[in-house]
Amino acid sequence: MTTAPNAAEPEHRPVAVGRVEIVPICEGFAPIALGDELPGANVDWGGERARYPWAFHGDDAWPWHVHAFAVRTSSRLVLVDSGLGHFPPYRPWAEHTEREPALARAAVAVDDVTDVVLTHLHADHAGGVATPDGAPRFPNARVHVHAADRAHFDRVGEDDGYHAAREIAALDRNGRVETTQDDHEIVRGVRVLHTPGHTPGHRSVLIEDGDARLVLAGDVLHVPAQVAFAHRPSSHDEDPDDGARSRAALLGRARRGGWRVGVSHFARPFGLVDASGTWRSSMP
Repeated sequence: MTTAPNAAEPEHRPVAVGRVEIVPICEGFAPIALGDELPGANVDWGGERARYPWAFHGDDAWPWHVHAFAVRTSSRLVLVDSGLGHFPPYRPWAEHTEREPALARAAVAVDDVTDVVLTHLHADHAGGVATPDGAPRFPNARVHVHAADRAHFDRVGEDDGYHAAREIAALDRNGRVETTQDDHEIVRGVRVLHTPGHTPGHRSVLIEDGDARLVLAGDVLHVPAQVAFAHRPSSHDEDPDDGARSRAALLGRARRGGWRVGVSHFARPFGLVDASGTWRSSMP
């Protein structure tokens, strides 16, 4: 095992949204080719590298971090996404922390988790919700899934095995899955927002306490350049046009409302959309 030093660096420290604490849980990263990003867009990648050096790996790749987030309210411990679990990464790890040590580093005990909110069912977001034999990894938690994602990945089946439909079905047989489609509060101050495109049932999660707000954007974003090119399609989305609409709408709300944004795959997961419509990391 190679322990990822990134998990102890400032960008992986908890942030507060009012009285709510949000802790990133990092499993490490693997490099993914930049050539897959923003097809057809005229991106100044040299300028991007100068602005966001942490968002590049070598000459032609970006570091695809795998983050879940622990959300601690006054009465609940909510996980937003669950990491890869027993699934392999898209590419070989460049840095890696096993799942249980990553949870321990974030001070998350599996028995204390009350809810797991899955932004979508791709394995890097939902694979860790169950053990390889289908047992719940978080034995006291309800698992929240959008109905459109369940229907989609049930149709896809084993033809594309990089999803957690089988794990969700196993948990559902034990009555642990809550499948819904409307935007609503999971618990007080934790609301799901349907942001389809990456997958049909993709959700973002808005955390609010008083006047403070932060949205966990799931796979609405993969690289910082997408903030400035929000209306451009992404090669990672099931429906690129729908994904672009969701991205532009969510980031517009975040900019107008002054929300902070948490991003699953950024090496520095927290930031905001500034007045010029570009990404600004909240860490130096």
